[in-house]
Amino acid sequence: MALSKQRRSLSTVRSRARIEVEGDRDVSDGLRAALAAGTDDATAQTLTHEFHTYPARMHPATARVLIGLALAGPRRKRRSAPAVLDPFCGSGTVLVEARFAGALALGVDANPLAVLVARAKTWPGDEEKRGQLLEVAADIKDAAVEAGKVARRSKAGRAPEPPSADQRRRTRAFGQWFAPHVRAELETLRRLIGEYRSSKAGNSAIADVLTAALSSVLYKVSKRQSDTTDEPVDRNVARGAAARLFEQRVQQLFSGLEDLAGIASPAPRIVTGDARDLLASSIKEASVDAVVTSPPYAGTYDYLDYQALRMKFLELDDDKRGSEVGARAGFRGGADARRHALDKWQKALRSFLRQMSLALRPGGRAAIVTGDSFAGPRAIFTRPLYEAARPADLELIGTSSQPRPLLSATEKRAFGQREKREHILLFEKRSE
Repeated sequence: MALSKQRRSLSTVRSRARIEVEGDRDVSDGLRAALAAGTDDATAQTLTHEFHTYPARMHPATARVLIGLALAGPRRKRRSAPAVLDPFCGSGTVLVEARFAGALALGVDANPLAVLVARAKTWPGDEEKRGQLLEVAADIKDAAVEAGKVARRSKAGRAPEPPSADQRRRTRAFGQWFAPHVRAELETLRRLIGEYRSSKAGNSAIADVLTAALSSVLYKVSKRQSDTTDEPVDRNVARGAAARLFEQRVQQLFSGLEDLAGIASPAPRIVTGDARDLLASSIKEASVDAVVTSPPYAGTYDYLDYQALRMKFLELDDDKRGSEVGARAGFRGGADARRHALDKWQKALRSFLRQMSLALRPGGRAAIVTGDSFAGPRAIFTRPLYEAARPADLELIGTSSQPRPLLSATEKRAFGQREKREHILLFEKRSE
């Protein structure tokens, strides 16, 4: 099974429709360029961006433009690299681009899988450690392929040993999603990564990167249609293909990390935390020069559901329902449930914007990618909600927006004669 080109689901709309802007010339030109960059596939194929699929991520080219625009605000005298924060970092698109810009990349996300992947994509391991990563991945691939051969030979000669309680539990959880030989191979990869982690020669950072690589192949060899669709699909996955794809993912990541290694930038800091309480996530007050982020749209995505199979297989903590902001599941049900979900999303928005303002230095800028959404039978127009929720010390200095398609008859009825739009909002914190 060859390493195929991955199709990405990006939050930034791919469209050549008209872009409307507000703000002075420099700001409006930058915001127009950021939305227009959503058609730039070349940037999306650079660095470590293609390592791991992740639904609704910001387009890398948009992130690149916005980081430049956000860092172009009033500058303090710096003796160190500027700090760029993404409080909803997901798989780390903004953080990769922050490293590429030579900035200190700061990331926060409530999802431990997102943090695992973002750390892998921005891993600052030195040349020796990157070499070790390749060697260990090759050894693990070879051992997994050989283990499959040994298992097939042993089954031909005698009855298999009865499975343990843990094996039975995992078979119940994952048996429907993987062909037996594929799941056995994936379980072997997981076991070998764990053995490397606990060995005397093991390095926990390398083991985390290897775990992220294993995560990146799980859906590719599963019976799940895609990240966002759990409809079953038949895939003819050859023996040894999962292990080889795992090694290819590591090689792909290594190539991108080599490119990032040529950029002088501080080691990233990426933590599991809540954007509604950034100052409790090792983000210090007035320490951030720029924020570039795309908070969850109201009622549009179910991130934890999309990643649940990966998280369970890797035994990551998936009990994060209370931390998920704006999940589509909350907008299902009756009118009262939907109203409560929208109120909760708006409250989270106010908390996040206040925390973001506290984290920004005076004169710092925040570029926020957001979009109108469809939650239940109701259209939600995002820009006025952001403007109403912003704290007094954040000034909206520019915007860009672009129409998005209406995808169903129900959605068309909800929006009526109004357009559904993608927005970029650029805020600046007032200097004291």
